[in-house]
This record gives sequence, structure tokens and C-alpha cells, in this order.
Amino acid sequence: MSGSPKQFRILVITDIHFACDLERARGDYESRTVSHPLLRFLLRQYRYFLWRRDPFGWNHYVQRFIERAGEADCIIGNGDYCCDSAFIGVADDPSLQSSKECLGKIRNAFGEKFIGIIEDHDIGKKSMFGGFGGMHLDSWDRCLEELDLKPFFQVEFGRHVLMGLNSTLIGLPSNLADCAAADASAWEKQRNAHLETIRAALGKLSKDQRLLFFIHDPSALPHLAKFGWMREHFHRLDGTFVGHLHSEIIIKMSRMLAGMPRIHGLGHTALKMSTALQKAREWRPFKVHLVPAPGGIQICRRGGFGEILIPPDGTGRVGFKVHSLD
Repeated sequence: MSGSPKQFRILVITDIHFACDLERARGDYESRTVSHPLLRFLLRQYRYFLWRRDPFGWNHYVQRFIERAGEADCIIGNGDYCCDSAFIGVADDPSLQSSKECLGKIRNAFGEKFIGIIEDHDIGKKSMFGGFGGMHLDSWDRCLEELDLKPFFQVEFGRHVLMGLNSTLIGLPSNLADCAAADASAWEKQRNAHLETIRAALGKLSKDQRLLFFIHDPSALPHLAKFGWMREHFHRLDGTFVGHLHSEIIIKMSRMLAGMPRIHGLGHTALKMSTALQKAREWRPFKVHLVPAPGGIQICRRGGFGEILIPPDGTGRVGFKVHSLD
């Protein structure tokens, strides 16, 4: 008797935040963008106790991932390869170098099986309290031309179609404060083109095909759900795999705090995060699964990489679990 067809095995790694020597030389880069003593104190407490005490201390997870990945049909990078220590993405040369070193290691190990998505720290985003930096069009160009990252991808395994989407563009209405006013129209054009690419790809699916989405920041999902052409495909969606939140404890808090009021007076990031949490209930139709950062966060070091198992005939349940790298 012949064995049953093997499942397709897809691996996802996200939020690596690799730091080359030039980025590490910047030291406490984030505190230097904050002039107010109280906000600087709050930022340091947040980094020390909750998020990441040493933002440059996570490089070793790339090699651990390579060693523990095993055989896979596809490896997906779900964004954020550098530390973005200048807050303008890879338009900054040291951040570009970090991304090149990180992606070089992964591509040397997995070759053409690897697909990398462009995301917020690759493009640039404002510092947490200082409001320094932001989205940079040169970063977008460098992601495409020098790093070979994708704003959109589509691959098929059996009856399942895997689509990688760019959350920064989809959620642009919430991200406009991160870009210069002079660049807003250029980003809007990029967004419209990206949405049309997604709409056209969904429109070409056959009736029996199933969907898996890969998108970095779940706060973009309510923006995507506004479109009728997206909602009519919810029935075929078997999962959306996100990063950005770094830890399962954060996504649990996000679900608990869904619908909370917006927070004013604590800086750009607090306002942006609380605005996203107001709409977190709208994530449900997307069947969200979090892939944590490789090392988790300071308060909860349970991180790793995601493994997705896709049934070959498309009729069984899609499996998902996280493998620790510690």
C-alpha cells in the first residue's frame, strides 16, 4: 500500500531585527530622540521590563533558525529584518547593511525557497515618543531593488494559494502621520496599485481554491475588510499569519483591549496603537495566527518561528504551531 501524500510544510520567520556592527555602534539610539525626561524614563522602563532590553542582542537567532528549520517547501520572511535605528528604514546605510547580512544568511541556507515581504521597519517608522523619522520612499526602492523583497507574492501548494500582502500600504490611512506630507500622494499611488493587485489576484481564484494570507501588522486588516471584493472571499480563508506584535502575550492583550478608547498625550506610537486596538474585533474573519519574534520579548521569552502544514488535497485542516528557538 502506498503512503498518503505528504503535507506541504511552510515556515515563517518574522521580526528578526538583525543588527550589523554599524547599527550596534549607535548604542541607545531610541532614547536620544526623546527630549522630555519623563517620556525618556518611561521609554527605558518599557524597553527594560517589557519589550527588548538590548535591541541589538538577537542576531544569533538567525543561525538557530537555519539549523533547526529542517526540510520545508517554502520559507516566508514576514518583514522587519533590521533594527531601523535611524527610523527611516533601509534608506539608512547601516540599516540596509543589517538587512543584507540577515537576508544573505537566510538565502544562502534556503535559496529560492525563501520569499521576503517588505514591512514597516524596512520602510521606516517614527520613533516611539520622539516622533523622529518615518516612512521613506528611498527605503521602498531599496527594498525592491537591493534586497529583492516583495510587497506582494502569490504561490500555490495543492489547492491552497498563499498570498503575501503589505500591511503598511493597506493600512496607509492609519500610517499617514509616519510619512512626510510631500510624499503622501506617492504613497497613496503605491497603496492603490497594491490594492488593485490583491483584488485582481483574488478575482482569478477558482471556486475550489483556499487562501492563506501573510501580512505583518494585523492593524491593517480592518482597512482590508472594508472592501466588498475582500469580504466575498472570507469563506475560503483558512488563516492569516501575522508578526509585528512579537509575543503571544501581546496578541492576547490586543484581544482583551479590543474597542478601547484612543490614547492622546503619550506620543505618536501610543496613539497609533490604541487606534488599532479600537478595531481589533475586526480581525476575526481573517482567522489570525501570530508568529512571534524569534526571541519573544523581555517579559515573555517564548518566541520562535511558525510552521504551517497544508494538506495536499486542500480538504483537511491547515495545521499551525510555533517552534521555540531557545
